[in-house]
Amino acid sequence: MTPFTNSKLRSKLLSYFFTNPEQSLYVRELGVILDLDPGNLSRDLRKLEQEGIFTSYTKGQIKFYSLDKKYPLFSDLKNIIFKTEGVEGSLRQLVSEYVGIVLAFIYGSYAKGKERGPSDIDVVVVGSFPRDEFTRKLRVLEAKLNKEVNFNSYTKAEFGKESKKNGGFLNMVIKGKVILLKGNLGD
Repeated sequence: MTPFTNSKLRSKLLSYFFTNPEQSLYVRELGVILDLDPGNLSRDLRKLEQEGIFTSYTKGQIKFYSLDKKYPLFSDLKNIIFKTEGVEGSLRQLVSEYVGIVLAFIYGSYAKGKERGPSDIDVVVVGSFPRDEFTRKLRVLEAKLNKEVNFNSYTKAEFGKESKKNGGFLNMVIKGKVILLKGNLGD
């Protein structure tokens, strides 16, 4: 947890909203999605709104909350959340559970910082690991993040061969922006 996420509730809340920045939700709806007590959630949302991280509007008798993208530290907080609690932190934790994974990275729109609300996350995983088990855990993570994660897996030999093909998929991917989750591209 970071100083911004000094509780599990706040961690879940910020992780969800930074992963889904276009969302505007009311407290009870958010409580169901995150499996959190609406009373505690409401109290934390009010505090975060006072700090300027969230903004709200009322429609009828329902108050909707969303991230305030004008918050001065919005980009910095987003980076912290992603690296510790959100997409990157969660994927980093998952791949670290497998000794046989020697390299893993995110590529595509997310890595380039151009993800939009419904964008999926593209990941390459290299090594020897139980793919069925990994896939099951990845599906649980997708539900937590409310994001689809597409992963391509390769053995070390396959990755070495494919990444050297000029104009090939992996060659193009590693020449672009990637976010390392485990290992190094030079290994």
